[in-house]
Amino acid sequence: MTDMLHKPMICSGCEREVPAQSSFCPYCCGEDGRRGAFMRGGFIGGIFGLMAGGLAASLWSSVIGQDRVTWSMTLGAVLAGATLGMIWGVFHQRRK
Repeated sequence: MTDMLHKPMICSGCEREVPAQSSFCPYCCGEDGRRGAFMRGGFIGGIFGLMAGGLAASLWSSVIGQDRVTWSMTLGAVLAGATLGMIWGVFHQRRK
């Protein structure tokens, strides 16, 4: 019965046992959890940046016309949005 009460937690990322008093995995997120927060901020910022870059590319293509839009301009806008979003996400997590 006591084994069921003190079942060890296993990290879903690295599949190692997490210490009982930790709220995060020290192997994946670092000793203080900052590495995991930076990765999470970069991922979420990158997703929002992809959406913003796609929106900017679609608005730009509708302004200058479909026949004058090239793949390099469209891809550049999307990748620039994703990169800026990742940078913003990491810096946003750093302030906390």
